[in-house]
Amino acid sequence: MRLCSRTDLFAPAHLAAGGPASRPSRRLPPKRHLLASATFLLATASVPGFAAEWFVSTAGNDSSGNGSLQNPFRTIKRATSNSVSSAGDTVTVRGPAGNATYNECEVRLRHRLVLRAYPGERPRIHCNDMSNDVAVRIDVAGSGSRVSGFEISGGYYGVMLMTNWYQGGPSGNHGARDVVLEDLLVHHTGFDGIKVTPKSDNATIRRVEIHTTGAGYPAGTPDDDKNADGIDNVNGSGMVVEDSYIHDTATTGLYFKGGAADVVIQRNRIENTGDAGILVGFDTSPQFFDLQLNPGYYEAIRGIVRNNVVRNTGYAGIGLYASRDSVVANNTIINAARRGHAALYFGVTFQDWADAAGRPANRTAVLRNNLVIQDGGRCIDIRHSSELGGLSGLVGAPDSNFNGFPSNCTFRDGRPGSNLGNATLAQWRAANGADVNSTAASFSVSSIGHLPAGSPAIDRGVALAQVLDDVDGDARPVNYDIGADEFRGPVVDEPAPPPPPRDRRRRRADVPMPPPDSGNGPGSRVRDIEIPADRGRNPGPGPRPRPPGVGGATVPASAPDVRITPPVMAAWERIQSWIGTGDARDAVQR
Repeated sequence: MRLCSRTDLFAPAHLAAGGPASRPSRRLPPKRHLLASATFLLATASVPGFAAEWFVSTAGNDSSGNGSLQNPFRTIKRATSNSVSSAGDTVTVRGPAGNATYNECEVRLRHRLVLRAYPGERPRIHCNDMSNDVAVRIDVAGSGSRVSGFEISGGYYGVMLMTNWYQGGPSGNHGARDVVLEDLLVHHTGFDGIKVTPKSDNATIRRVEIHTTGAGYPAGTPDDDKNADGIDNVNGSGMVVEDSYIHDTATTGLYFKGGAADVVIQRNRIENTGDAGILVGFDTSPQFFDLQLNPGYYEAIRGIVRNNVVRNTGYAGIGLYASRDSVVANNTIINAARRGHAALYFGVTFQDWADAAGRPANRTAVLRNNLVIQDGGRCIDIRHSSELGGLSGLVGAPDSNFNGFPSNCTFRDGRPGSNLGNATLAQWRAANGADVNSTAASFSVSSIGHLPAGSPAIDRGVALAQVLDDVDGDARPVNYDIGADEFRGPVVDEPAPPPPPRDRRRRRADVPMPPPDSGNGPGSRVRDIEIPADRGRNPGPGPRPRPPGVGGATVPASAPDVRITPPVMAAWERIQSWIGTGDARDAVQR
């Protein structure tokens, strides 16, 4: 990502455009010097050092405003338009208490911008239309943008990163790359909270809260007919999701699939999901794979999932589908797979049942130091399907060790030749040599995943090069604990208001939480089912077709176009006033 330096980025507009601090002395220099200065100003007026800052306020006016702090625009779309801002500019949005809502859809970043909240305020972008429009859309030309500090609600998606890539197209095509989404609250979206389309690489999503996705479905829509994830990433490599809180999603908390490589998911809390918590890969239509980089149709490559707390999921706590070289380490999974699957799950992918698709099994996946807390149920499950000639969830023996499991959970390997149906940990070890150093015990954690004093998870893990800190960002010592938390002594948990910050303060008297009832303990039956195959299978760059019965309000047309004098022309006008000759606009046009 390449953005302006902090000094340039937040410089007042009058300094960036040649205001008082940059004016010459009262004594006029020779004209040749002024002309040289003019040449320099023209050459540099559009580079980051001359980036402008535009202001928007609910008390502003798109017609009479000039985008200054004292005379702001009224709509965000006015400030982000090509007729006002330029690449490298900053748009700062006021959000005073009681008057912070901007009822706008399709706030679109068509060039590289910093779109940020005014310090100390929380503006809200609300899109009433959950059927057709996106609340905030970042175009390919908006690569390198940053969106920070907003509450975003409504829209088909809350935020969408666009792409012009397609399979077999020009090699230079790509999506909106190097985008940073930070300190956001995204909720009550029609479908996904954040949508990442193919080749929208290197997205960073941090300190973001996402909840209540799927608000666009009519009341009474069956859960299995919904598709509304917290974060849906299709073939966007290099994504980092960290220090975020994703909860109460209609379907999965987050997944990355379609060949997404080198994704890192770390230090997040994900809970109360309709489907899975975190999926490394899933099930993608074949046309969204880059077959030059990924001819084997792997859904996820070299993904790392570490130091997350996952709680109360309908299906897998953490699932792997057609992944290669993945690492799932030091996660805490609580009360997972209430409707099916297992806390740690190796699934199969069908990829539209297409003849040309690869549908590979997971390969060389590493499971280390994960803590599972539930009353019975399945801890690990390897699925096999007889469809399409036979599909397995894993190649070879599971590389799983130094994990922590409840004493009464079970393990299953559904592949041909295996006799493990509802096996104990001892039977699992004997059959495939996995988890020989794992611990079976009665574990508990606090309300946000911290270990209590005396926990059997303390110092029972193994040091890993891929995991250096814990869920709080604290460095791990030589002896690793199992799970997301590294015990530091008695503490008191203080959940921060959304979005959860990186809060490294930990205090005394942590209140332990007993193991929850998963609803699938001894005597109950875990369903051997897969998430419906049509879930998440329309990952293309455009919105999905309108679901039946879902309507949406429209937003009034934007204000009349107002042409703002760009900084380069303003510079010429100042020079013309100094030397008293020529016309600035004619000079620029020439």
